[in-house]
Amino acid sequence: MEFSYNIISLIDILGVVQGLLFGIMLLFMHSKKNKPTLFLGLFILLFSLEPIPNVLEDMGVLLQYPILELPPIHFHFLAYPLFYIYIQKISVFNEKKLSYWTLIPGVVETIGGLIIFLLPIATKLQLKESSFALVYFVLGLCYSIFIGILTIRWIMLHQKEVDNQFSETVHKNLNWSKLFVFGSIFFQILFLIHLFIDNHTLYFFVTLVNVILIYWVSFKGITQENIVSLYLFFHNKIGGYHNAESENKTIEISNPPLELPAVEKVKTPFMTAEEMKEVIEMVTRKIKRNESFLKSNLTIVDIAEETNIHPKRISHALNNQLGVNFNGFINKFRVNKAKALLVDEKSKNLSIEGIGMEVGFNTKATFYAAFKKYEGCTPAKYRS
Repeated sequence: MEFSYNIISLIDILGVVQGLLFGIMLLFMHSKKNKPTLFLGLFILLFSLEPIPNVLEDMGVLLQYPILELPPIHFHFLAYPLFYIYIQKISVFNEKKLSYWTLIPGVVETIGGLIIFLLPIATKLQLKESSFALVYFVLGLCYSIFIGILTIRWIMLHQKEVDNQFSETVHKNLNWSKLFVFGSIFFQILFLIHLFIDNHTLYFFVTLVNVILIYWVSFKGITQENIVSLYLFFHNKIGGYHNAESENKTIEISNPPLELPAVEKVKTPFMTAEEMKEVIEMVTRKIKRNESFLKSNLTIVDIAEETNIHPKRISHALNNQLGVNFNGFINKFRVNKAKALLVDEKSKNLSIEGIGMEVGFNTKATFYAAFKKYEGCTPAKYRS
C-alpha cells in the first residue's frame, strides 16, 4: 500500500504544530516551583521541529528557496539530554547534581548548525549530497541511545528508591518515561532505516510514530507531578540534622516537633543484624497494632513517626534483614488482611476490587499483582 507524500506531509505538520503548542504550553507553566517543565517544554519543541526539512522538501519549498537548505533545527545531540535532565528533576533524587554536561555536544551542534546554514547554497547542497548527513545522523542516534541508557538507569534507581519509601507507587514510578525512551529510540532506528530504504509506507509509519510520541510525552509530562524524597521531607520536618549521609557519624536532632527526646543520637542506616532485627520487630508490632497498612497513601515517614525510628534505618533493616522494600513489606500485610476478608462471610457482598480498596490498595491492578506475587493466584481464585 502506497501513501501520498501529501498525506505524510500533513501528518508531519500535525506533529510540528502539536509539539509547538504543547512545548509553549509547558514553557508558560514553568515557574520556580515547577522548574522541570522548562526542560520538558524545550525537549518537546526541539523534538517536534525534526520533520520540518522533510515538509519543506515535500512541498517544494526548497526548490523555490534553496537558501533554506539544511536549516539549523536538527537537535540530535541536544533534545534527549534535556529529557534526561527533566527526568532527574522530577525524580526522587532531584536534589542531586544534575547532568548538565550532557548538553555540551548539543550546544556545539547548535552552533555548528548555524554556521552551516550561513554557508553558500552550493556548499550546503554538496554537504547534503555527501555522506555528511548520514554520519551526522548515526552519531546523533548513538548519542541519543547513550543518553537513553543513562535515563533508564536513573529511572530504575528512582523506582527502587520509591519502593523503599512509598506503599503506593502507581503515579510515582515513571514507567511511562521508560517506555517513551524505548519508543523514541525505536522511532530513530526506523528513521535510519528509511535513509537506506526510501519507501513511502515506511516513512508513513515513521511520521505516525513521531506524532504519537509527541502527544504521549506532552500529556504525561503535563500530568506528572514531582516526586520528593521523603527522607529530605523527614529531615526538614524534625530539623537539626548534620551530615545525614555520613557512614560513621551520629546525627543529633535538636528541638524536634515530633514526640522524640529533646536530643537523640540517631545512628546512620548501617546497623548490626541485632539492631535490624529489633527495628523490624518494633515496626511490625506497631503496624499490626494500628493497622497502619490500611492507609492507602502510607509512607515510610508515617511509620518512622509512629515508631520514632529514622526512616533510613527502617528501609535499611527491611532491605538487608528481610530482603524486601517498604512497598513489598506493607503489601504483605494488606494481602494477609485481604485473604481474611475474602473468606469472611461478613464480606461476601464486597467485590474483589472493594476488598482491595478496603485493605489499602488504590487500584485493582496493584491489588491483583501483589496478591498473585505472594499467593500465586488471583484474589478471585482464592475466594472461590
